[in-house]
Amino acid sequence: MQFISQTNPKGVELAMKQNKEIKKANDEYEYLTGEAAERRLAFLRDKAIRDEKSIREGAMEEGEAKGRKEGERKKQIEIAKRLLKLGIDIEDIEKATELTKEEIENLK
Repeated sequence: MQFISQTNPKGVELAMKQNKEIKKANDEYEYLTGEAAERRLAFLRDKAIRDEKSIREGAMEEGEAKGRKEGERKKQIEIAKRLLKLGIDIEDIEKATELTKEEIENLK
């Protein structure tokens, strides 16, 4: 109630120390009622946090896609090696694995 009424600054300060949610609410309150420069800085800080999160997520997705592609390639090579051991024609292995003739020949 101290926070809502904003009549007792000491009470608000004590409530913020005891409860992180009240601290966050007070920060938002100050953001909304502060001066234009303060609001601009707060906006830029929030934007920087969102941008950093977006960059991290994009990099994570890119890394996962690269990992999947590398895994698929390793699997194709593994299958090609097995097919070579079974004596399957290189042309058929090309069709099955999508590896090039040269790549398959290098596996021998």
